[in-house]
Amino acid sequence: MAKKEEDLDLDVEAGKSKTNLLIIILIVVILAVGGGVAAMFLLSDGDSKEDKGKEHETGGESHAAPAHAIYSALRPTFIINFEDTRKARYMQIDLNVMAHNQHAIDLVQEHSPVIRNNIITILSSQKFEEVNTYAGKQKLQKQLLDAINRTIDAEVKNTPATNHDEESSEHAPAEEIPGGKYIEAVYFTSFVMQ
Repeated sequence: MAKKEEDLDLDVEAGKSKTNLLIIILIVVILAVGGGVAAMFLLSDGDSKEDKGKEHETGGESHAAPAHAIYSALRPTFIINFEDTRKARYMQIDLNVMAHNQHAIDLVQEHSPVIRNNIITILSSQKFEEVNTYAGKQKLQKQLLDAINRTIDAEVKNTPATNHDEESSEHAPAEEIPGGKYIEAVYFTSFVMQ
């Protein structure tokens, strides 16, 4: 009879170990599936159902502005002399422009000579004492941003509207942006005054 009790104990212990093993396997499977789902969400391209629906409605093309900023440097460096009778003073500036629309950056590059001319005109009219302050630099930055946007807007409006065949023309007519805010910011990447 003692032997039968031992056999029963062994069967109960074997049953417990199988149950424990089954629970451990089930936990591992749940964690693996949960990790896979989490990885899918984290590594997905971020398209929501609304974005996919909009793409479907517009024929697969998304016309929304990219979420990231696009920068373009205005080269070469601007070097301007101050009109000061006491001593020779100059300003050396490197500028970058920022937009969220590649079309706006392309327009800056396309109209670069006119934009550079207007920037040089603004820079050469500055007073050393004014630009030497933080508030003066902020004011200059705003003046440059406004001048760049006005220049692009004027150039876009002066572009003749003609029928362009895709085969006969590299560039389509420039699109006018409502409000004329093509460039969103101007940054000084180098600013030296002496």
